[in-house]
Amino acid sequence: MSAVNEPASTSAVSSVSTAGRAPTPGSTSAGDPFNPDGVVFQPVSRRLIAVRVVGILLGLGALAAVFVVGALVRYSWMWVGAAVVVGFAAWAVWLVPRQVRAMGYALTADHLLWRKGIMFRRICVVPYGRMQYVDTSQGPLAAWLGIAEVRLHTAAASTDATINGLPVKEAEHLRRLLADRGEQRMAGL
Repeated sequence: MSAVNEPASTSAVSSVSTAGRAPTPGSTSAGDPFNPDGVVFQPVSRRLIAVRVVGILLGLGALAAVFVVGALVRYSWMWVGAAVVVGFAAWAVWLVPRQVRAMGYALTADHLLWRKGIMFRRICVVPYGRMQYVDTSQGPLAAWLGIAEVRLHTAAASTDATINGLPVKEAEHLRRLLADRGEQRMAGL
């Protein structure tokens, strides 16, 4: 059965063809669905860390400012709220780099694999023949840092994938490559 007829699900890793690929550094076992043998994941750009941290700090900074103003004007108990918000900001600054390092994508003969997460890990396997369209986008901060994201859209929204934090040229190359592979697989139907 071809990969086009397979359902696009997060449990389809066992159907990935990995012949002829170098093993992933740090591979632990043949049964690890988040690190399949022979599949090399490409990491996203470290610049994504700055984009995410700035976004979080802007939001939490505004909330902390509300608490500080409230504490200075009238309610001294609001210092506790400001301290909690600062604690969340520190935790986010510690967590975001780890999350970005855990992200990666891999191209196999029939599928795109996208993995992310540290504690709650997820791997999404999208057969090329199931992709309806692929687009590239970037926000103002991402544009300033020279990164973009590639979005894959399928008929099932649960298998859509967004690969964040790619250098612009790599994102455009990946978009073209995925669009070409998707057209080739759809032509076989």
